[in-house]
Amino acid sequence: MAKQDTPVAEQDIRMGRRVSRKVSVLLTEIEKEEVPDRLLDLARALQKALNEKIDGRTD
Repeated sequence: MAKQDTPVAEQDIRMGRRVSRKVSVLLTEIEKEEVPDRLLDLARALQKALNEKIDGRTD
């Protein structure tokens, strides 16, 4: 598919910047959220299982 050289309207550029700013704010707020202990436990169990599989071990 050929690259299109159509200029982007200034209004579209401003809209993109607003959306990017809003997404950035949301991501920052999400990163501040505490991770539930159950989710951390599941992540640790998954990492342990993956490590064991890579090492060729099974329980």
